Amino acid sequence: MKIRVQYTTLIVKNLEQSVRFYRDALGFTEGYHVDLPVGQITIMQSQDGACVELIASPQFEVGMYSIGTDVDDLDEALKILAEHGCHPTGPVVKTTVGRQTFITDPDGNRICLIEHTDEYKQKYMS
Repeated sequence: MKIRVQYTTLIVKNLEQSVRFYRDALGFTEGYHVDLPVGQITIMQSQDGACVELIASPQFEVGMYSIGTDVDDLDEALKILAEHGCHPTGPVVKTTVGRQTFITDPDGNRICLIEHTDEYKQKYMS
């Protein structure tokens, strides 16, 4: 099982303001942008490759939402996690970038396990 942290997801009030902060004050570059049915996402990348996923959507509270990961085999990861007493907080669901589910660490911090599609990996992760 291989799990790699991709980004930290933050829910923000004003996407444009947050993009300007991460770009102008912190020196991040804008990655890709996605319009959602209710909201928007922009990925901001640091010089060393660490990313912050900014989401502006009225359906979520402002603050840290989750740590986003790339998992090479979601089913295998869930099996190994179950052996350690860790179970998903909901079902595995298909998304536009692959399949995902959430787990929590011992303190309740949300971790998104995402098995990305090959197309997504080639476009955004190579």
